[in-house]
Amino acid sequence: MGFEVYRKKQGVYARYGLAIILGFVVLFASYSLYVTLISLPEVYAGARVPVLNVSFNWGFLSAVILFVICGAFVGILVGGVQTKIGPLDTGARKTVDFLIDTQAELQKVSWPTKQELSGSIIVVIISVIVLSIYIFGVDALMRQVMKLLGFL
Repeated sequence: MGFEVYRKKQGVYARYGLAIILGFVVLFASYSLYVTLISLPEVYAGARVPVLNVSFNWGFLSAVILFVICGAFVGILVGGVQTKIGPLDTGARKTVDFLIDTQAELQKVSWPTKQELSGSIIVVIISVIVLSIYIFGVDALMRQVMKLLGFL
């Protein structure tokens, strides 16, 4: 049963980026499940793994299972692995096509140079300062008018 990857060498950076982000989401969800389950009372206090002769931790096992299942699902969707399961393959193809199109559009963008970016940042900062001073002045003026009229 050989798995094929849909549009293998296209949209690689977008695929990796999304896989890393979703991997962290799955990791945090697994950790959250673990923390929640270890705070609950034990389901079976005497549970042990007979082969390894170690205590059994339901929270850890559940978190690992969640991580593996969700990680496999993310890998299939983001990687575009064709599994011969119709709806899953359709979703993977749509996801991969979206990521490829996104990466292609981002490559068309004309990104600003360092000088253009620093100039724009300076303009924005000066504009914010000027607008803040103007709003402060209008507020102070309105406060004085309200005091004269006896509203404050």
